[in-house]
Amino acid sequence: MYACDFEYDGQYLSDYGFVICNLNGTSDFDTVSAGSRITFNTVSRHRGKMYSLTGTQYDECITATFDICKNPDEYDDLRITNDEYRDIMRWLNRREFLKFQVLNEDDKEQETCYYEASFNVDKIMVNKVLYGLELTMETNKPFGYGQELSVSWNVSDTTKTYVLSDMSDEIGYTYPSMVITCNRAGDLTIHNEMEDCTMVIKNVSVGEVITIDGSTHIISSSLDSHKIYDDFNFEFFRIGNTINNRNNRISASLPCKLEFTYSPIIKDTPD
Repeated sequence: MYACDFEYDGQYLSDYGFVICNLNGTSDFDTVSAGSRITFNTVSRHRGKMYSLTGTQYDECITATFDICKNPDEYDDLRITNDEYRDIMRWLNRREFLKFQVLNEDDKEQETCYYEASFNVDKIMVNKVLYGLELTMETNKPFGYGQELSVSWNVSDTTKTYVLSDMSDEIGYTYPSMVITCNRAGDLTIHNEMEDCTMVIKNVSVGEVITIDGSTHIISSSLDSHKIYDDFNFEFFRIGNTINNRNNRISASLPCKLEFTYSPIIKDTPD
């Protein structure tokens, strides 16, 4: 796959008349850190004959360095003007991490892995004239994400279980965002067999809509009269996967509509 464009904060590199290029004789992405490097913390046993694992952690976020220049198919003069440089800097050199994804030449509409990133920018000069920019991408995580996935069910039979497949590359669990539309009053319980987790919200009403942000762990109700934090067991719903099983079997104690959204973890790097 040959990367020719990228999207950042809802805008495209091609919108600025630039392309990913090769200005120093190496590949498009000159330096790439895989990021998903695990540090294994161990303690010695039996005078160093054995080491027991005490914990693991990620110590690096994904980084990548690559070049951009004006598109030679659109410009005869490839020199970057001061205004063009300032526009690129204003767009990419941000004090926050924003959505970034690479687009390849074969299918620019193809959905790819995305990252939360920002950029440091260096000038590439030829005879004191600016012809290119070297971008150093910094991300806030040791992995990327796939495009957001959504699943919804209308639960009418409370004895039935529904299956949600966790497509993350990372073995473990994640907290999806949820929208719950209640179709019967009472105490609502939502259970996941995979994670053995049970979320309880008491005193729900017919037509009440409960929203849960999986990232911030904020729960809210469409009814101001429902003091939901007094009726919530504070076990936020989660989904997960093991090396052999991705299927989360989910059940609800009351008729309702359940909507789940999450972005699966992708252990990949721009290429």
